[in-house]
Amino acid sequence: MTTARLIALDQILFVLVAAAWAATAGIALTGLRQPAAAGRRTRLIAAASCAAAIVVTALRVAVTTGLAGAGWWFVAEKVTLALPLVVVPALVSAAVSLPRLLRGPAIGSSTGSTRIVAFPLLVTAYGAVAGIACAVVISYPVTTGGAAAVLALFAAASAVTWRLLGPARSPRHGWQAAGTCVLALALALTIGGGWPSGHLHPGHDAGGRGVSVDLLRGPAPAAAGGPAGARERVRRFTLTAQPATVRLPSGGGAEAWSFNGQVPGPVLRVRQGDLVEVVLRNRLPVQKGTVQGGTGQAGNGQAGSGQGVTIHWHGYDVPAAEDGVPGVTQDAVWPGQSHVYRFRAEDAGTYWYHSHQNSSVAVPRGLFGLLVVDPAAPAPESEDHVLALHTFGSRPTLSVDGAAPSDLLTRLTLAPGARTRLRVVNTDTRPVVLGLSGVPYRIAAVDGGDVPGATDLDGARLHLAAGGRYDLTFTVPSGPVLLTTGDRPALLVNGPATPPPAAGPIVDITRYGSPAALPARFDRETTWVLDKTLAVSGGLPRLAQTVNGKAWPNIPTPVVRQGQTVRIRVVNRGTDTHPMHPHGHHVRILSRNGVPATGLAMDTFDVAPGEVWEVALVADNPGVWMSHCHDLAHAAQGMEFHLAYEGVTTPYDMTAGNHPA
Repeated sequence: MTTARLIALDQILFVLVAAAWAATAGIALTGLRQPAAAGRRTRLIAAASCAAAIVVTALRVAVTTGLAGAGWWFVAEKVTLALPLVVVPALVSAAVSLPRLLRGPAIGSSTGSTRIVAFPLLVTAYGAVAGIACAVVISYPVTTGGAAAVLALFAAASAVTWRLLGPARSPRHGWQAAGTCVLALALALTIGGGWPSGHLHPGHDAGGRGVSVDLLRGPAPAAAGGPAGARERVRRFTLTAQPATVRLPSGGGAEAWSFNGQVPGPVLRVRQGDLVEVVLRNRLPVQKGTVQGGTGQAGNGQAGSGQGVTIHWHGYDVPAAEDGVPGVTQDAVWPGQSHVYRFRAEDAGTYWYHSHQNSSVAVPRGLFGLLVVDPAAPAPESEDHVLALHTFGSRPTLSVDGAAPSDLLTRLTLAPGARTRLRVVNTDTRPVVLGLSGVPYRIAAVDGGDVPGATDLDGARLHLAAGGRYDLTFTVPSGPVLLTTGDRPALLVNGPATPPPAAGPIVDITRYGSPAALPARFDRETTWVLDKTLAVSGGLPRLAQTVNGKAWPNIPTPVVRQGQTVRIRVVNRGTDTHPMHPHGHHVRILSRNGVPATGLAMDTFDVAPGEVWEVALVADNPGVWMSHCHDLAHAAQGMEFHLAYEGVTTPYDMTAGNHPA
């Protein structure tokens, strides 16, 4: 059974275990207090329920054993807390309570007998409920405070139960028992660290030491007329954030935010070696109920309020100050303000750009566009088209070469024999399965980088992560070619006939192409364990998307030194897929689930439930960098943190209305 299925089964079982033991305890208490005949029947039902609870508990132990084979990250809190708290009292229940339920006389008048039978069952039920708490609250790693909190509540509940099962007490004793539980809960919250007092913004140096991230900018244009200026080509663009309306061919539509009044925004197409300069202007209206902005250090207008914007160059490893993350590399650009981005287009490939202010809202509403850097040498393909996949509401759409998005089949006419490149960009927050039928094709590039040793695929399908890009190349045949996204025919080349959709297996992208050279040693290692647990986010405890048991802004910031090579282990112990996106760097994929990879360079990789990825990051781009799940709703729910370089600080923070997710 796969690790993902074991995780799902474990989540079902820990609820069933708690329900089974709680039901057993309740039925047993009822039977112990009934007259002889009725009580015996009820106790026999309780005995059967106890036997079933023991079986379900044994199943959970077996599932945990299976999960342990996938790694300690999946079972840490189960082995150290959850299972001991239910298995030990379950053994006592099997040895003490079960025989008495099967053979015992009517003992409703005997308080001591009631204690002997019911107490182990109730304690086992508390242990089973504590197992749920371990999964929801503790996750990985198991902290001393978290473990002490669970144990304090378990001990308090057991102590109160022992007292309540004793001789009859006055109402005053009942209030004392309730008070004990309240005090235990307060103690648990205190020692569990549920209310952190705050911390310094990641990368911020209050003493002013080190290099400020806002000094790590792209190059300025060379002086006009100089030798460098004569050779330099500067490509200048202006992107204006403004409202727009998206109208779909099917008749649907949506009110959107746009760049230059179009969705997607303009395709920025430059040549390798160009100096790219982009002026961002915010002309979005100030609307009631939007995030209030403060003075923008990066803007040249008056401080405003409303929906701020930035531009993040997704997958392009720009200098840190050009990365477009509000609160980290700049302040958000508020209505009426502007900001200039500048970087050298050193790496050819397919990329995209989007606003990173309130990105979980801004990107779905249309604040994105595509960036293509053509190689300095002529490309072998005569046909080169850029495809943006995006969902508006519940309608998946396709935009070809920056045209308006379509939720119907898009048609493209190409000359037979033409060598063709389709640059497919997933701008959604969910993965998509691509199919290309009617022609053999290759994955020529992944996330902007060429794939060495790319081989022909015929009928195979592709899993494309949220934010990821595939360049598909083929020679146009005499017949039609069909591109599908999920189950939807999206693009037809040279119809009107339509070939059957691709239905082959999904390509393992980590094993595609020829092996690349990988680092021989690592200067440091770190592990990101992804989960959905109760954590403090936004100052309040809530069910959050977490990394190592914590949610933004409480996730510790890994600090690296320039030139180091870092092995990152990414473990998904939850039930959601997480497309992880480290800014400012591509990583080399070392392995997935222990199976060695070819070493493809990627900037967004999908870690499915139960998977363990190992990637290598070379610290060659100084700055303070955001890393996050590119399911942007997950980032907004806490799955974002930073990677900082030693000696690099940032003057920006979240107090000026900056909200990157």
